[in-house]
Amino acid sequence: MIRTFRAELVKLRRRRVLVLAAVATVLFSIGTAAVVLASAEPAGNRPGFGQGTTIEALSAAGGGTEVFTTGTSFAGTFVFVLFVGAIAVEFSRGTVRTMLLRQPRRAALLAGKVASLFAFAALVLAAAEVLTWAAATLLAPTQDIPTGEWRSLAAVGHAVTDYGTALFWVAGYALFAMTVAVLTRSVPVALAIGIAWAGPFEHLIQDGWDTASRVFPGLLLEAFVAGGTTDVSAPRALGTVAVYMLIAASVAATTFMRRDVTA
Repeated sequence: MIRTFRAELVKLRRRRVLVLAAVATVLFSIGTAAVVLASAEPAGNRPGFGQGTTIEALSAAGGGTEVFTTGTSFAGTFVFVLFVGAIAVEFSRGTVRTMLLRQPRRAALLAGKVASLFAFAALVLAAAEVLTWAAATLLAPTQDIPTGEWRSLAAVGHAVTDYGTALFWVAGYALFAMTVAVLTRSVPVALAIGIAWAGPFEHLIQDGWDTASRVFPGLLLEAFVAGGTTDVSAPRALGTVAVYMLIAASVAATTFMRRDVTA
């Protein structure tokens, strides 16, 4: 697993990958700060719990990093697609066979690859949180949102908690993406499923079936990173998603170990 982890990091440290990741992180951070701050309203104007952030919440100690988590909850499809593509491409190109020659233990190979991608995503996520906080600090005065509490000791605690929340959110999408990629072994098919399922499909069903918010993994991840919604609390979303993640990891590992690799 360690060798696979290091080998995958070599690919992720390429200049092109780093430049693209840096540009995407900066654009995400600035865009998120601008949109979240502009859409914030007084608490009295919000129809219910979990319907978006408020000016009062943003003015508190955790307001700076709440901008980050609020924006993160809308990027699930993007994260899902990235992980699906990164894993499924190994099957489409036939490089899995070559990798297995160097690392015949399939479970270790799959775990090392996903762990490396997740570690890279964790670093990008940390940079995004810092940059989003900085952008929000500069933009907040234009929306008459005070930022004095954002530099307090309590704000540091909120920042750590929010980062952990976002990290779990990424881990969920990473495992679900890995499962889809291993089952389909095709970049086009995996991407089609990922975009359709993590994007409009769950939300369309949610409009006509209230229970969907408590069942579908994508909606549960959104609810968790948002701190809970009117349909499902954050603890329940966390527990349900954790079960889904365990099942997804088991299915992906079992399939990868038992299915023949012919290309």
